Amino acid sequence: MVTLVCDIYYSKMRRQVFVTPKSYLSYLNAYKALYVKKYYQELDIQERNFKIGLEKIAEASIAIAKMEVSLKEEESKLKEASDKTDILIADIEKESKKAKIKNDQVEKTTQECT
Repeated sequence: MVTLVCDIYYSKMRRQVFVTPKSYLSYLNAYKALYVKKYYQELDIQERNFKIGLEKIAEASIAIAKMEVSLKEEESKLKEASDKTDILIADIEKESKKAKIKNDQVEKTTQECT
């Protein structure tokens, strides 16, 4: 019937009319709806992953800043301990030299006694 009406229209108006089947149009509409839905779902997933990534980067930046502060504190403590150790080593060397001198004197005295 559609073809007949199109032929009549052509004979009266001298214009062609092309008719697309309703099932094909509904197929295109369904495909369009599916495409839009899937496209936006994927965009939502990507956006969520991107936001999570940004949050992780922000958390890591904060953690790094805290670690840098504690590292500076530990470095100052380490420097103090190193300075104290150097002083202690110098004192031990002095005492060791005194003990060696005393030991040498005792050996000399021992040899003179024998």
